[in-house]
Amino acid sequence: MSTARTAIRRLATAQALTSAGDGAVLAVSAVHFTTRVGLPAGIVALGLSLGAATSLTTTVPFGTLLDRIGARRALAAATVAAVGGLLLFAVAHTVPLYIAACALFACGQSALAAGRQAVVATVVAPEGRVRARALLHTAVNIGIGAGSGLGALVLAAGTNAVTVFVVDAGLFVFATALYLHSGPDAPTERQVGWPALRDRRYVTLTMLAAVTQLTMPILSVTLPLWIVTRSSAPQWTSAVVLLANTVLVVLLQLPISRQVRDGRTARRSLAAAGIFLIAACSVFGSLGASAHPVVLALVGALLLTVAETTASAGAWHLAFSLAPEGHQGQYQALFATSTALARITGPIVLVPLVLTFGLLGWTLAGLGMLAAAAALAAMAAPQRKADCPVMA
Repeated sequence: MSTARTAIRRLATAQALTSAGDGAVLAVSAVHFTTRVGLPAGIVALGLSLGAATSLTTTVPFGTLLDRIGARRALAAATVAAVGGLLLFAVAHTVPLYIAACALFACGQSALAAGRQAVVATVVAPEGRVRARALLHTAVNIGIGAGSGLGALVLAAGTNAVTVFVVDAGLFVFATALYLHSGPDAPTERQVGWPALRDRRYVTLTMLAAVTQLTMPILSVTLPLWIVTRSSAPQWTSAVVLLANTVLVVLLQLPISRQVRDGRTARRSLAAAGIFLIAACSVFGSLGASAHPVVLALVGALLLTVAETTASAGAWHLAFSLAPEGHQGQYQALFATSTALARITGPIVLVPLVLTFGLLGWTLAGLGMLAAAAALAAMAAPQRKADCPVMA
């Protein structure tokens, strides 16, 4: 087995383990801090938002650190931050401790996501990077799906959520050993300043990718609120849609990513994503007038998942091909902030848009994501540097 393949398998294993812990934490944390600890729901939501915002300011510096000290040590440092956040969750009984835990955990998670993508760019040949990235993304969904189920069982059994935080911390510690054997430890070329932040094309890529990733806050926040307030669908519909999305991503992400072999196929993938995005939003916007809202919601979930997977594959190709070799840490860290940007801005923009304007709001949201996907497709046109083919 090649060194690169071994490294990616170790990364994927670590990713699945920590994601299972994350899924369990997501499932139990809100209930734990509102009912057991007694924090106001608004404070719980604020802590998550502040944590995501804090991670935006630390991810690119972490990427620079990765370029300077090597992937293994940088990933280990990020794991320590995530473990610290989880242990703080276990003892947090005041607002300051809770917010500090959110910030530390979010920063560690964001740094790990950036580090894993940088490792892919470092140890995998250009022709295999999109497929390797798809494998890691699939591991995320498998882990979160399993962890969410375990979290639901913990809540049903009345078990103290502190146990979940401690077990998740243990999973991160175990994952550290895998990270330490998943990438080159030698630092790459030292860089001066923040070249990624000065690269207007790469910053534009990150912003546009964030818009296409609004699929995440649609599934987690916008659609559940829309279902409860504007449709006759039962409240459990949003949970079924989220489960369907998780399963479909696991089934579709790798096959779709194999089709992205070069700039031409990346353009095609991104163009298809735009079409599926507007179609999914139109379907969700029609739920209120449907006699079969659950069926329609599942159709929308299928369309949105195809959009998510095709957009991801095309954007990953751009993220790897536009980043200069030797500086992948900082560039991939910048690209990784697109996820946090989507999670922060999505609820703020989408919820009032669709709840105020209904079907028109959904249509406007779909058109915005369609425009972003089209702009990314244009960026995938033949570039000055040669496109790197991706192995089928």
